[in-house]
Amino acid sequence: MDLGRRNRVKAEGGMSSMTDLVFLLLIFFIIMSTMAEPGIPVDLPDGNNSKNTKENSTLNVGVNANNMYVLQEDFETEYTYEEIEPLIMAKMAENLENKNIKISGDRNADYEFVFQLIALSKKNKWKPILVFK
Repeated sequence: MDLGRRNRVKAEGGMSSMTDLVFLLLIFFIIMSTMAEPGIPVDLPDGNNSKNTKENSTLNVGVNANNMYVLQEDFETEYTYEEIEPLIMAKMAENLENKNIKISGDRNADYEFVFQLIALSKKNKWKPILVFK
């Protein structure tokens, strides 16, 4: 005589509820992606070969670890902000076609000095290009 239980509960999960959940998540993400607003506009480079002319006409200014400013031509000469501001203004006045200024800062520099260059470029409506090393 078999006295064991014949109606045992099976420990299997139903897959229909899992597929419903995946389907609802898929619909949610599709709707949210169409309602999302575009992010920050990024000025991407063109596909042409004008990179060399832009690089040559971009002014490179850096802040070294001593919190002094240096120019692209002579990295040995250090300037204070009061000394370098008229030099930057003169160099940018020479460059009529491209108003890009590449600003780089040393890892050990105080970024107050980098922000002074960014403020100068924004005040004069130049395009700052930030380089962090």
